[in-house]
Amino acid sequence: MSKISVVIPCYNVEPYLERCVSSVIGQTYPELEIILVDDGSTDATGELCDKLSKTDARIKVIHKENGGLSDARNAGIDVAEGEFYSFVDGDDYLELDAYEMMTKEMKSGDVSLVSAGIVVENINGHKHINMSNESLILNREEAFLNLLGPTRTIGQSSCNKLFRNHLFQGLRYKRGIINEDMEILPKILDRCNHVVLLNKPVYHYIRRSGSITESEFSIWKYQGIRNAYDTLDLCKEKYPQLGGYAHYYVMDSLFKTYQELRRSSNCNTFWKQEYSLRLRIIREYFYCSNQDDVMYECGERIKNMAIIALFGENLIPKLVSLKHRIMKMKER
Repeated sequence: MSKISVVIPCYNVEPYLERCVSSVIGQTYPELEIILVDDGSTDATGELCDKLSKTDARIKVIHKENGGLSDARNAGIDVAEGEFYSFVDGDDYLELDAYEMMTKEMKSGDVSLVSAGIVVENINGHKHINMSNESLILNREEAFLNLLGPTRTIGQSSCNKLFRNHLFQGLRYKRGIINEDMEILPKILDRCNHVVLLNKPVYHYIRRSGSITESEFSIWKYQGIRNAYDTLDLCKEKYPQLGGYAHYYVMDSLFKTYQELRRSSNCNTFWKQEYSLRLRIIREYFYCSNQDDVMYECGERIKNMAIIALFGENLIPKLVSLKHRIMKMKER
């Protein structure tokens, strides 16, 4: 069996860590190296890591100063010895046959990455599954198209994936940013031969209040936009045939950031940024509207994003209400 190095960054996840590690220890695929990276936790997470390491010889523990998720993952990669890499956040957990299913797809040496389904769970118990409708083998260009276009079943998270270790040769997660997965994934796909999309949910992501992705709006949220533009530049250089989809990817990132801003409690602080985002969304619309293939697949969403950006999210309900009143008057 080929060894999998499972890197688990741990920062103040004491209430959740034991469930997470149990889901890894209990895997039906036993050839594992489990690396717990205590990223300067201020609760008892570090002590729990040491305690868990005594229960299974496959567990290694790294204690380090707090440097963020990217830095913790990089610390794990630096000591990993497996042929495959996997990343699990300390407050999430896996299905017990996750690695058995994913390694089966790696039997062909031409497969560089396996991406499985992910179950998003809210603290109130609501669940949403994101995965491909069928298992697929994609070449590099097809994998990029899946990432950029309307499907996106490959997912941006690193945690629902199994990587060959060579994909990280000379490549690490960018420190000091959020959306680090979105930043590194296009670079990894550019190194892949083939990618398998597995139509089975194997990873449970717990969306809890207070996590990085649940924080109030700040200028840090612009990192996703920067990542999208970097992906656009990569496509222009190496995959110009996907340029239209790359612009759609940018437009979608701009729009999601605009929505996050508008729905935050401190949105009035960023009114200049709001108008800038709306202008940039409209600018991307004019590019996308000239791409027949993109408009065929994504045209309705592209038009809706442009309309909301033009009139503003607050005005849209009023315009819809006005339209309904006019239609009723005409019916009379």
